[in-house]
Amino acid sequence: MNRVINKVVGVAAALVLAGMAQAALAEGAAAPAGVTLNAARVGAVDVPALAKFYEAAFGLREVNRLEFPGMVEIMLNFGDSVDAAKKNPGAQVVLMKRASNDVKDPVPHIIFNVTDVVATAAAIKAAGGTMDGEPKPFGKTGLVIGFAADPAGNRIELIQPPKH
Repeated sequence: MNRVINKVVGVAAALVLAGMAQAALAEGAAAPAGVTLNAARVGAVDVPALAKFYEAAFGLREVNRLEFPGMVEIMLNFGDSVDAAKKNPGAQVVLMKRASNDVKDPVPHIIFNVTDVVATAAAIKAAGGTMDGEPKPFGKTGLVIGFAADPAGNRIELIQPPKH
């Protein structure tokens, strides 16, 4: 009997702690000290051309470029101007040279929050990307999700939050 009571108390304590953690996250609690997202990196054979795609489709701006023999890396960020993008403390999209655009793994991808998934899908197509079908509601969550690929074959996910 004591074993059952101990298990019940242990499960209840775990549920209370999990609920407290969830509540803290819901209230905007910070990430663990010293931990933030710096960037997401994708590759392309032609990095400058791919940078133009992300600039046209998403309004990202080049904030830094590293060039070495056989290697180029371009960092992009959001901002109304290049100066504003350079000052943006948010995570960057980093484009790096790779040997081939023959991407077979569909799991790695960049995920963008968007306010208008249909308009963003149109911008992706106009900039030379492709959509994997039309954006669709995600169950009964109110979210609308779309999947795309940039011209180098990197996967992109678009998430439009519920409209209130």
